[in-house]
Amino acid sequence: MEILSEVGRCFTPSHEAFLFMWFLAALGIMALFIALERFFFINGCTDYNAETLYDKVKVLVENKNYAEAVQLCISGGKRALPTIMGAGIRKAQIAPELVAGAMTEETVHMSSALERRLNFLVMISNSSTLLGLLGTVFGLIMSFAAVGKPGVDAVEKTALLASGISAAMNSTLVGLSISIVSIVIFSWLRSRVDSALQEIDRYAIAILKIIDPPKLDERPLTTLNRRSGDDEPPDTDVTPMLNLMVMLIPFLLTSSEFVKIGAIEMKLPEASSGAQGGGGAGDQQMKNAKLDLGVVITSKGFKIYSYFNNQNPSQEPEIPLVNGKYDFEKLNEKLADIKRSVLYEIIKANYGQVPEGSTLFQLYQGYLKHNLSGTRVFEDNENIKIVAEERVKYKDVVAVMDAARGTRTPYGNVTMFPNVSIAGGIVQ
Repeated sequence: MEILSEVGRCFTPSHEAFLFMWFLAALGIMALFIALERFFFINGCTDYNAETLYDKVKVLVENKNYAEAVQLCISGGKRALPTIMGAGIRKAQIAPELVAGAMTEETVHMSSALERRLNFLVMISNSSTLLGLLGTVFGLIMSFAAVGKPGVDAVEKTALLASGISAAMNSTLVGLSISIVSIVIFSWLRSRVDSALQEIDRYAIAILKIIDPPKLDERPLTTLNRRSGDDEPPDTDVTPMLNLMVMLIPFLLTSSEFVKIGAIEMKLPEASSGAQGGGGAGDQQMKNAKLDLGVVITSKGFKIYSYFNNQNPSQEPEIPLVNGKYDFEKLNEKLADIKRSVLYEIIKANYGQVPEGSTLFQLYQGYLKHNLSGTRVFEDNENIKIVAEERVKYKDVVAVMDAARGTRTPYGNVTMFPNVSIAGGIVQ
């Protein structure tokens, strides 16, 4: 269900693939209506027992009871075989030598009616594949543009890259789905038409031979001409699908390299750029303040850098090892204190006074209630950069990320720094 939800989200105007998805939806609806109309028409034209009809008409024709045979064919309505047989029997009462021409003419008309609009299903199949390919190219352009944007955080670049890949993959998925369904429906309806025309050849020619037996010097008629010249029925073209695969394979192979954009080298804040205590800077300084939160994982413990507590890199870790192991609980507490300070400053800058004793959970609820995610004060309040020294284990980096993303309070959970960028020498 998750993939259906994601595809459904692509139809909203805010999504990059919005136009492609609605064009594909229009093609899918068109294919559905054509398939239903053709199914009911073909079913109506072939809804009879050909063998039973032939046996009844044969007896009447052999007894020269043409009038009753015509009435029997008329009772078949617009069905294919009764219509063609009726055309030949009516002509037999006037000019028996013209029976073949009359039946052939009616067969051409009926085959054209049965095959009408089937080629649109082929067109829709190819068009949806090509439109899905166009969406893929559009998504690739967005992805490359995201990677090449200067001055954009790694987390934002990764989000833009994922958005471009999503636009490419979703339009491709929908385009191929419509194409495959259209091909299957076309092939099934095509087989029904071919089966009906073969049945017409078998029984109509048998009646024709009874009405107007071939002369000794004539070649027996084996089929009624249904198509003019060398025309062939339309068929599906898989070339666009092959082109799509040629595009997707190198894209998927290289996309893993682009994801590495999320791991960039962190630029630590200058030692002189800190604030005093809990944010005693002036209004203008607070307006442009950046949290610049960073955690350095060293062999001796954790160093934390932010607007509120910058350290000199030469100092000892703020959170040292405990019995040779990293203290992730202490790290979570320190980051929670920083989150409380930054939320306090954000709410204070937007709404004036804030009670001094407000808990982290209370400040977080106020932040959500007033929807302050777009604030210019500490606009990077959900970002954290993690730098690992050489040979830091991957599981330790993951544990740091978990400690940074959120914390539990007696009143409920609080999301702290979900946007993480990492760099350094990580080992398994």
